[in-house]
Amino acid sequence: MGPDKSMRPAKSPEPASAARPTNSGQPVQKSGNRKSAAAERRERQKYKTRETIVAAATKVLLREGVDGFSMRKLAAQIGYTPTAIYFHFPDREALLSEVVERQFLRFRDSFAQITRTPDPIDRLRAMGLALIQFAVDHPAHYRCLFLVPLHNIPKGRLIEKGNPSQDCYALLHSTIAIALEQGRFLPEYRDSQLLAQVFFAGVHGLAALHLIKGQDDWIEWTDLAERSRVMVDGLISGLCGNSRTRSSGVRSPKLRQPKQKRPPSPLTSRGRA
Repeated sequence: MGPDKSMRPAKSPEPASAARPTNSGQPVQKSGNRKSAAAERRERQKYKTRETIVAAATKVLLREGVDGFSMRKLAAQIGYTPTAIYFHFPDREALLSEVVERQFLRFRDSFAQITRTPDPIDRLRAMGLALIQFAVDHPAHYRCLFLVPLHNIPKGRLIEKGNPSQDCYALLHSTIAIALEQGRFLPEYRDSQLLAQVFFAGVHGLAALHLIKGQDDWIEWTDLAERSRVMVDGLISGLCGNSRTRSSGVRSPKLRQPKQKRPPSPLTSRGRA
């Protein structure tokens, strides 16, 4: 008589949570992890596609301008359908808003070193020259930001209005407000917004004139760097008075040569600024 099968010890059940080995001896990845990895890949691809769209839209905007920009032209540029673009941006204005604000953030980055200048008048002088330098280094970007109307493009999605670390005008205004508190301007000038807008208009006017008419040989143009220095110093002297223009002894920065060589150089050649 054989042993009673009912007395044999039962096998311990395998825990439901244990990973079953594959033929290679490696545990099978849990379905939850597979889903997570797939979701991450989708997010990376979505981000990559979105960046491709923004980069291409920037090129189209700089080439065609706001009025000439269209989703159809953008789709042709990158080989996407307009529907694919609308999946990432609900409309033309939303896409242009992101493109333009990214360019304003790029413009703000050009002032990164200047913000460490302790004296507000020295900082104001450096900001004026930096604006002109940006126009020289990035003429297409400057034209897009400051020489075409952008009032129909929504703002405030990427840039916080009034935050000097993001908002270029807020940085200019806060610098002038500090100088006002220190009594650096002539007593008849007490409106910080007025002073900021007058200074901005003067420096922008020189930059715009250079971009629009700088190659016109009807005028015997002087050296751009010298013109820039006289403009910035003249604005500051007129608003502050000579006795209030400087306290730290910091020398005025000089305009650099353009990053890409353009014969003749607009910063050194007379008559072809």
